[in-house]
Amino acid sequence: MENLFSGTITGVFTEGFQPIIIPAGGQGVQLSIGSIAGTAVSQNPSGVLANPDVIIPSQQSNPLPVVVNCSNIPLNTEITVIVHPTNGPDVQAVAMNNAGALAASTATVSLNMPRGGGIIYAKCVSGVANLGVDTSSKELRTKSLAETGWTADGERFAKMEFAAALGGSQQITYISESGKRYPLAIR
Repeated sequence: MENLFSGTITGVFTEGFQPIIIPAGGQGVQLSIGSIAGTAVSQNPSGVLANPDVIIPSQQSNPLPVVVNCSNIPLNTEITVIVHPTNGPDVQAVAMNNAGALAASTATVSLNMPRGGGIIYAKCVSGVANLGVDTSSKELRTKSLAETGWTADGERFAKMEFAAALGGSQQITYISESGKRYPLAIR
């Protein structure tokens, strides 16, 4: 931490430190696309157009079901699936992850898939901030961002956005009460 203050202080002062906490392995929020039109996506998709992770038969009619696997995302959270085709505008659709439990749930999104290749993303925005184990029930529980007191530029975080693409890494963005976005750099 660097302190560049060069003025005079009368009385007691403290310097605060407010880290962004990334949950331990297995407790973090995860999104992954499990299947498209009933065709399973490999556990380690490449996300490379030259070598597609899923090939959908041309006779398949729209809308196509896209199953998104969710971990540690509260049930009934909106899950958005976005297709970025090689030609034409992006296409997106939304559904709720209403099957399963907090630790493992799914959302089935009905999407009008454009013809040709493209990259598929899944994302959600949630108040999930801190996952922990409830000592009485031994179950995972969540805290709202307001409960954590996490702030940036003097403003509390209100939500988090989680995004995942086939063959890509997870991206987490903290969103403040006024809508300012703070992407988390994961290395």
